[in-house]
Amino acid sequence: MRSTLEIISEAPESAGPDLISLDDLKLALGIEGTTEDAALQAAITMQSRLIADYCNRRFGLAEALETFTYDRYENMLQRQALTLSLYPVVEVTEVLTAGTSGVDYDFDPASGRLWTTTGYCWMDTVAVSYSGGYDLPAEAPARLQEAVIQAVKDGRTTGSRDPGIREVQDGDTRVAYFTPSLSTASSGYLSATVVDLIRPYRRLHVA
Repeated sequence: MRSTLEIISEAPESAGPDLISLDDLKLALGIEGTTEDAALQAAITMQSRLIADYCNRRFGLAEALETFTYDRYENMLQRQALTLSLYPVVEVTEVLTAGTSGVDYDFDPASGRLWTTTGYCWMDTVAVSYSGGYDLPAEAPARLQEAVIQAVKDGRTTGSRDPGIREVQDGDTRVAYFTPSLSTASSGYLSATVVDLIRPYRRLHVA
């Protein structure tokens, strides 16, 4: 079974990718004034994208059409659910299977799981029109917002220093750096602390 997600519409103010507002980040870091605003905003966007990539998720609110295509003779067991890519699900507006409607269904908004209620097995092609995701940044879960704060803080602590350098010595003076353990994301790095925060929101892909 393969799935294809098509974004039909989205509002820029709620689609993200930013998981926290600039004002909330500055408050958390104790930063006043506006001299760093541009750099901080760029850091929010970058870290939010890294977190979304690691979680294999799109967090922002959008209306979408998701199509699930089964191979020939393939079907799902009764009551086995499809999992929509955008969740929490706000509303499911239409479910078409093999091009026709009329399938009775139910869904769990929090997990994005959708299943039939009449014993029908999903098969052929199932097209689901729905809206889902968080209204960002206001509705982003606290753990995701804290993860961005921590990631930005890690970046400010490390700065432009090579993270592989642990210690510098100049004559009799020795300076040791503390570097958080890193976990490789799809690009860049996320600290172990950040990964622990976002792990509950990671969507695992099963081939």
